[in-house]
Amino acid sequence: MELKQLNKILILLGLVFNINGFSQLKMADIENKKVSVNLTTEKKNIIKIFEDRDYKIFYILDKKRFDFDKKLTNVDLVNLVFFSKKYNKGILTLFKQSIQHKKKSVYNIDLHTGSADNYMFIPSMIIVDKDFNYEYLMKYSYIHLPNDINVYTSSISIQDNENRCNKVRIVLKGNAIHENIDDLLSNISKVPKNVSTGKCDPIVYEMDLKDFFPEKIVQ
Repeated sequence: MELKQLNKILILLGLVFNINGFSQLKMADIENKKVSVNLTTEKKNIIKIFEDRDYKIFYILDKKRFDFDKKLTNVDLVNLVFFSKKYNKGILTLFKQSIQHKKKSVYNIDLHTGSADNYMFIPSMIIVDKDFNYEYLMKYSYIHLPNDINVYTSSISIQDNENRCNKVRIVLKGNAIHENIDDLLSNISKVPKNVSTGKCDPIVYEMDLKDFFPEKIVQ
């Protein structure tokens, strides 16, 4: 009995980051973090790879990403959710992963943002509720000002996914991956409610929603 319990503990330890915790979680904190996944024993599509008293990070498992020549390292895409217990919501992003086959159905994964300087790998994001339903669309922008190509501005836009007429834009100091997750989510309250403001178009391209994110996250 004790041996079985020890094995369960070791399996759980293999699914978490080699870190202790965060005072403030940022998306950049996943850079070069390692995860181990066993495709045989893992039955869920959502794997919790980190948790402390304030945050959780979830790895969205797509088993098709693991179909490659086992002698090689597969550099591919991965959806992650950075979840705040304070707001009971999470930010769904698309980053990069390097997958190496270890043994049988066990794979070692290195996680990367894929971002360069002030540019984000994929600027489109989705804010999900506690059940991983899509609540808001979010997009990061780093563009030069209209009248001065030498001056750039960083910002995020957040839009109600149900009423895509309503949105808010917030100026940032730098790349969104270096912002605290709680600080990003705090801007949800600024999104207009039940008021049609601006064009009723999604701030996230439909192509991004189709190509980079699951239609819905199935637990």
